[in-house]
Amino acid sequence: MRMLKALLIASCLLTMPAGNAQTGTEPPPTQTEEALRNGTEAIRAGKFDDAEKWFQAAVKASPDNPAAHMELGVAELRLGKPEDASKALGEAIALDAQLQGANLFLGIAYTQMHRVDEATAAFRREIELNPENAQAQMWLGVVELQAGHPEMATEPLDRAAALAPDDLNILEYRGKAHSDVAFASYARMATIDPNSWHVHKVQGQMYSQQNQHKEAIAEFLEAIRIVPNNSDLYEELGNEYRKSSALDLAQQAYSKELELSPNNPIAMYNLAKIDIETNQANEGLELLRKVVANYANVPATYFYLGLGEFDTGKPAEAVVALEKARAMHPEADLAPRIEYELSRVYRKLGRIEESNRAIHEYTRLKALNSKLNPAIQSAITTGFGSANVPVTESNGKN
Repeated sequence: MRMLKALLIASCLLTMPAGNAQTGTEPPPTQTEEALRNGTEAIRAGKFDDAEKWFQAAVKASPDNPAAHMELGVAELRLGKPEDASKALGEAIALDAQLQGANLFLGIAYTQMHRVDEATAAFRREIELNPENAQAQMWLGVVELQAGHPEMATEPLDRAAALAPDDLNILEYRGKAHSDVAFASYARMATIDPNSWHVHKVQGQMYSQQNQHKEAIAEFLEAIRIVPNNSDLYEELGNEYRKSSALDLAQQAYSKELELSPNNPIAMYNLAKIDIETNQANEGLELLRKVVANYANVPATYFYLGLGEFDTGKPAEAVVALEKARAMHPEADLAPRIEYELSRVYRKLGRIEESNRAIHEYTRLKALNSKLNPAIQSAITTGFGSANVPVTESNGKN
């Protein structure tokens, strides 16, 4: 309930009518206009009792004014009177069925009274009137979540996030909806066939997210035992071995992935990365040049290409690759590593001023990254676990 109150405050602030300010060139305000203005100012000041009285006066002076009824409903919502609010808001809608915001607040009132079906219908009417109303989309998702329907909450919350990508309330509920759907799917999978390779794969991924790499490896190995020719499972297994610093075993897993999926650029990238980090740069460079043909816009590929070129005595080629990586807006943990390697290459080439600038930027970025919440930094770096493009880990060369 506390979270719902916070959402109500946010929704009121975002959609509250602006009031009826007067200028010197306008005629004196009517009794209704003055009451509406004073009520709006009272709401902004957090004086909800006063606001309710002013809006009641506005309704009494102009009973056919839909805005007066709606603002009275908003004030009563803030006072914790959802039943009174629903009556005022219903009257506003009866007077003006197109009044934007009224159905949103009516839906909130119904939500507070646990009248889920009526709340859902009100939010849907608000969305029909104004599809760009992120608050209405969010509240529709919240109600579906509360009703135990996360699968029906994801769509409106996704739309809300598209409309207001930086709204923390929306992002929180969107994440919860998708998480609930995922866990419900996993639970259903386990019920259908607890020994399925799909179940072992999911359990491995969940262990991985909790940094329980030994357990994750066991799950992926069991999945591979059931379906030994699934190349994706070898990629998952290789990633876990790598996180466990078992590079030889990771190399074997990635090699098997490449055998099952020839010319797979991610497998080639992962193998090349290990080659370069274990002083087998020539083998790694051969693979990376193939990867570049498929992933020309991935900074991590050019970063390791630059490392390999430098390790094999070709600083001029290395600086070209590293500068390309820098120009591609690399992720949080990769950017300082690029600057560090560039400082080394520039110095090798005698470009001392550029080397100094690069090491200064390296220091700045490292300090900036140290201030990030570790979970947020991980999200920036990995794209929340995307397996579609190569990603870097922090245990490579510095």
